[in-house]
Amino acid sequence: MMKIASTKIHLIERKFAKPIGGSGVTGVDIIVAAVRDADGCESLGFSYVIGGGGAVVAQLAQAQAARFLDGAALQAPPDHWLEIKKSFNRTGDGPNLLALAALDVALWDLTARRNNEPLARTLGGDILPVPIYASGGFSPNGTPEESAELAVSYIEAGYAGVKPRVNANEGDEAVLRAVRDAIGAQARLMADANEKGNVDTASRLLAQAGEYGLSFVEEPLPSSDILGYRRLAASRTPIAIGEHLQGLDRFAVCLDDGIAAVIQPDLAMAGGLTPCLEVARMAASKGVTVAPHFLPGLFVQLSGAFEGQLLLEEFPIVEDAFEGWPERNSDGTLQPRDCAGHGLSLKDTSL
Repeated sequence: MMKIASTKIHLIERKFAKPIGGSGVTGVDIIVAAVRDADGCESLGFSYVIGGGGAVVAQLAQAQAARFLDGAALQAPPDHWLEIKKSFNRTGDGPNLLALAALDVALWDLTARRNNEPLARTLGGDILPVPIYASGGFSPNGTPEESAELAVSYIEAGYAGVKPRVNANEGDEAVLRAVRDAIGAQARLMADANEKGNVDTASRLLAQAGEYGLSFVEEPLPSSDILGYRRLAASRTPIAIGEHLQGLDRFAVCLDDGIAAVIQPDLAMAGGLTPCLEVARMAASKGVTVAPHFLPGLFVQLSGAFEGQLLLEEFPIVEDAFEGWPERNSDGTLQPRDCAGHGLSLKDTSL
């Protein structure tokens, strides 16, 4: 049986020229995992910590690899994932899952490379196009005119839709109106409130979103406010949630309670591709759209891997550290590259 020869963990700390996103993020730490088997086949995995603090996660990833992977027989990635995840029963998920995510991506990439097939096929899917919308560059502090101008540029560039930032306050309607008027009635429009609302302000935002034909509103409440989300679940405007969730049980609550019309697992917070695929399958059984948080060039590998709808988000955050991302099609879709594994490599090969 093939064995894992070595696992190396690297930390890349990146600072942004200016804060980005609805939370004003100033940087991101990338945890990179390089896994090599006894045949010399090498793979690449990664995770990240938004806002810094990745050193602890990198140390955890190294410890998990030393304990569970190095010298071990190579198994299916979900088997490795479950074995490592079970060790968190006394320490909790938290940073442990962020560390596991890097190892899990590397193990999936290694399996696909050994099979000499695209990761999409190893995951059970195929090289199929997936619609991609744009959310990068929108600021909750921007004027309605600025949001509208950026939205038009994205639609004209061929994206399948746009997702501006809002604040769950009295200024939201002006933003929604300006963007809708600018992009037209047929273009897909969403909004991201970044957990800023309460039940009253979120209800108002959802009503306004319905008036302007939004496909969904993302995180109108803090992700921990499950009781509040249950009160909002009857809204005629779909709600998106998931980027801050850890544990399949929390995803199950959002799906079983009818809270989420769109579920948004985050690669790092969820713990890798293995749980994200499981969330996608759970969502498909409920008729819920899967729109993963960030990383369209990696999550496109889920194309066709579950019996449901996949939607990708363009918000560059770690992309410029890697090469090999698939290029967007002119019709506003993205599809996996026809290469072994996920096709990604670090730009700085000295790491």
